[in-house]
Amino acid sequence: MPQNHNYNSQQRLRQSKATFLLMKVIVLALFLVGKATLSLAQSSKTNYLNYVQTFADTLLSVGLDTYGPATTPMWAGVIDTRDRTVPIRGVPPTQGVRPHDRAVGGANYYHDVVTLTVFDKLSELTGDSKYQQASYDYSQAFLERAQHPETGLLGWGEHLYYNFYTDTVSVAESRFLDIRPGFRMPHELIAWTPPWSRLWAIDSERTQRAIEGLKYHFNGADVQTHLFNRHAIWNKTEYQHEIMPWIKHSALYAYSFGFLFQQTNEALWKEKSWQIGTLYWNLRDRRTDLVFGCLYHFSPNGGGKDASLSGSALYTYWLYKGGEITNNSEMKRQAITLLKAYDRLGWNEEHQQYYSSLNLDGTPLENPQWATPWKVGYGSSSLLSLGRVTAYISEQESSNELIPMLEKALKVSNSQPVLDSFTAQNIGEAIQANLDGYKITKKKEYLQYARQYADMAIEHLWEDGLFVRQKGDVYYESKLGVGDLLAGLLRLHVIQNNITDEKSVDWSF
Repeated sequence: MPQNHNYNSQQRLRQSKATFLLMKVIVLALFLVGKATLSLAQSSKTNYLNYVQTFADTLLSVGLDTYGPATTPMWAGVIDTRDRTVPIRGVPPTQGVRPHDRAVGGANYYHDVVTLTVFDKLSELTGDSKYQQASYDYSQAFLERAQHPETGLLGWGEHLYYNFYTDTVSVAESRFLDIRPGFRMPHELIAWTPPWSRLWAIDSERTQRAIEGLKYHFNGADVQTHLFNRHAIWNKTEYQHEIMPWIKHSALYAYSFGFLFQQTNEALWKEKSWQIGTLYWNLRDRRTDLVFGCLYHFSPNGGGKDASLSGSALYTYWLYKGGEITNNSEMKRQAITLLKAYDRLGWNEEHQQYYSSLNLDGTPLENPQWATPWKVGYGSSSLLSLGRVTAYISEQESSNELIPMLEKALKVSNSQPVLDSFTAQNIGEAIQANLDGYKITKKKEYLQYARQYADMAIEHLWEDGLFVRQKGDVYYESKLGVGDLLAGLLRLHVIQNNITDEKSVDWSF
């Protein structure tokens, strides 16, 4: 009996010690988890710079043009992350993206305009010049290889790209079947600010010819008629017969001509900037200051005859920028007036929402819809664009007048659940808009939202050294706004680490 008693006592003692040690481990683990959770809540520890730099290294490693007869330093617009190759065809489009307007098997420089800025900033932050050199080399090669010798137009934008496999400017395969003459090789600017200053620094002569070539979008040599087509034929020196002058394009041309005035000081370009820039200002409804989206459209339903939040925001953005570079205060005043008009009439106080479109008399459409921050597929969100535009103008004007619009746009955007199949552009624009809000208002809630969106992108879009175009996808595709996402992440890194932007990087789109 004594032996059994001693044995049982020893066994109980060992069990007690084991239990105590286990409890100690559990308590320590809970403490560490709690500490980590608290730390994360207080300040995000995600190394955003590491993701951006790894992306850049991967792109330069597997995404350069090593295909076809010639090797170039251009960056692929589409990469399959499963085998890190640049596919020549067979990449399915995502919802909301037309299959015939993509850079599969090549590069669309216009899709990379924000990424190019990221690469420049990356060299500044890391001290490694290879990123800025890669940006320069890509730009130089694009100018030399993608400019038509007669029209001066560049092979980029909505429909054209440089094909790695044929070493020519191309349209997607399905476009070959389009019998409309203007769609054989259609040139069209898209909704990012054209990178004229970057290209000018590399080759001013070629860049001037590219801007001068925009004349082939018009219906005649006299642009005072204002009539133009958003499309021109890249490889034909002829004016357009079809009229389709969408509102954002008029402001993009105004900015482009204004840039040429800024560089050459030739009054002709300032006048052209004014003429085309104020086209839609002159067409506004004088009772409300609302303006429609397209002067003429072949659609039997009169496409573009409503005032849209998206069209109004983008038009005012480049109209304002055109006024900046030509030192034209009247253009800037017009832009602000149009923006305030939509805010006055398009905001529904009861529902705390913006209408996505309005009748020109300021009343809602028959079947009104609310503006959304989460655009399906390709393109900018009207709400996030509004936030970014109001933030930009507020900063430039050193005025608080538009800040209520900025805060309303962010409040609506941040209160709506993100799409289950969000794109890189969705998240990139959300990060950037919130960081714009933080910069203007100093409210830390916007910085926290930006971090949440950034971590969401890393969790769902990061794939083997690249960011894929959409949650659950396997392809990197620059068209879907990966550049906006990269810029947002790099901006977060700068803010989190209290880094001074010595070169004053322009993070606007």
